Amino acid sequence: MDLKNCTLEELLQEFKFRAREPAEAANAWKAKTGGKVIGVAGLDVPEPIIHAAGMLPVVLLDRDEAVTLGNAHVEMHQCGYIRSIVDQALKGQLEFCDEILFHDCCHIIRMLGDAMHTFCDKIKKIKFVYFPPMLEYKTSQSYTLDEMYDMRKRMEDIAGVKITDEALAESIKIFNTQKKLLIELYDIRRSHPGILTGVQVSDIVAAGMCMPKEDHIELLRRLLVLLEPEKAKPVSKAFPVVVHGSLCERCDDYVLNNIEATGGVIVDDDLYVGSRYFITTYDESIAPMDALLKAYCERVTPCPTRYTEADPGEYLTDLVKKANAKGIIMVIVKFCESHDYFYFTAHRYFEKAGIPEMLVETEHDSAPEGQLKTRLQGFFETMEG
Repeated sequence: MDLKNCTLEELLQEFKFRAREPAEAANAWKAKTGGKVIGVAGLDVPEPIIHAAGMLPVVLLDRDEAVTLGNAHVEMHQCGYIRSIVDQALKGQLEFCDEILFHDCCHIIRMLGDAMHTFCDKIKKIKFVYFPPMLEYKTSQSYTLDEMYDMRKRMEDIAGVKITDEALAESIKIFNTQKKLLIELYDIRRSHPGILTGVQVSDIVAAGMCMPKEDHIELLRRLLVLLEPEKAKPVSKAFPVVVHGSLCERCDDYVLNNIEATGGVIVDDDLYVGSRYFITTYDESIAPMDALLKAYCERVTPCPTRYTEADPGEYLTDLVKKANAKGIIMVIVKFCESHDYFYFTAHRYFEKAGIPEMLVETEHDSAPEGQLKTRLQGFFETMEG
């Protein structure tokens, strides 16, 4: 792609392709470089270790297609992300991965690893990374660091190279560059509501989860240049809201589109394919492995599967205020027990702060758009009143 001469629309289409066709892009990278691809599933796999070994980390996301083969092996009451990943594996859509690394972030994802080991013969290797959920104990931190070193050794064995501290520090620097550019993009989004749609932002972030970070950085730099003329246009008059949720997968397009079609504008988010992926940067002033440990234990965004003193409701309330939003929309994937408990904790904060809040429950094989649209219209009418 000719970045110097491309238009904003062409660039956004490139982000969309990269985000929605990860296998095609990964196979092209393998053909060009001869390198290996590591699929990543779960919330906290330290990707810079993979990058430092000269391999490409690709975050495995759910696909917007019906689950067919997967339903024979995964119960219908499991979350859509799990069923979609198993379905993709059975359909041969994950064969571009030389290994898949799962982060043991909930009891359901453990079952995913077992199911794929048993039923997906074409997946070459499946490994788990076990990080304790209690983040503030010294014993937890030492165990986590040991687990990160084990992962480092495993990546060295797969790549056939030695990961030096210098290489890891350079990878951390590259990841931080990407993170800071995305943070800059989100700053523009808050100050210029509607400059990009929710789905466009989702594609931009998802592309960075699936493609080489160096290439994504170049696309982001061009995007920030092309957005300069757009910043001069009047900002949206719609109701500014923050969207939170979808903690392991993409927030469904129909949810984001209907928010904007019924009177809202998304000015910030706390989504996995969103700010949760990049908001915690790495400390480049300390040893690289310590920086990875610190990022895991001192994350910016509270997680319902990890325990810290940080309160999710307080974090989200502050996020709404920082974005000058008038309300928050909570998107919870059906059957996600951890997120259900998380929601009730956060809900009390919204009531206390007087923040209008709406709960949207989604399911992979069901998109009740009409019902959602009606509820959103009522929500924005209430906010107006």
